[in-house]
Amino acid sequence: MAHREAAIRLSRLAASSPAWVLTGGHDPRGGGAIRLTDGRYLRLVAVLELDVSAGRQLRAQAMTWQCQNASDDDSWVFRADYSRARSAAASPPRGHLHVCGTLRQPDMLKPKQPLGRVHFPCRQPTLEAAVVLLADEFGVPTNAPHEVWRAAVAEHEARSARLFDL
Repeated sequence: MAHREAAIRLSRLAASSPAWVLTGGHDPRGGGAIRLTDGRYLRLVAVLELDVSAGRQLRAQAMTWQCQNASDDDSWVFRADYSRARSAAASPPRGHLHVCGTLRQPDMLKPKQPLGRVHFPCRQPTLEAAVVLLADEFGVPTNAPHEVWRAAVAEHEARSARLFDL
């Protein structure tokens, strides 16, 4: 799914900090998003924290990812956001999705509110969910056969579920 020149970087905020940042798009050309095999892009930013009580595993504190048509503009199609610090009753909700589009039904939103500003609540929109969505619904070609990447995604999702309080 990722272009062969795509890259993801994990970097520590400071030497003494338990926080790490996972970002996509750090390729030699300096793009701000991960280039996909079909020419679209996936922007990814996650703040992870080293959880000593859980065997020194990285735990997601916040994450955002979005599918977009170009690497460096606002041509996004859908976006997911998550913040562990936000309470379950907060607005917007701790996990939510955005869809950039035009609502076909009149008088459903507040006046002048675009569909892209609506927060569709969800649990935790994982990166694994983004991979499945892009492959299954948007037809982004994968780098491995269906049975191989599906098994890998399912295994990783099962292992990482506790990182997101699922």
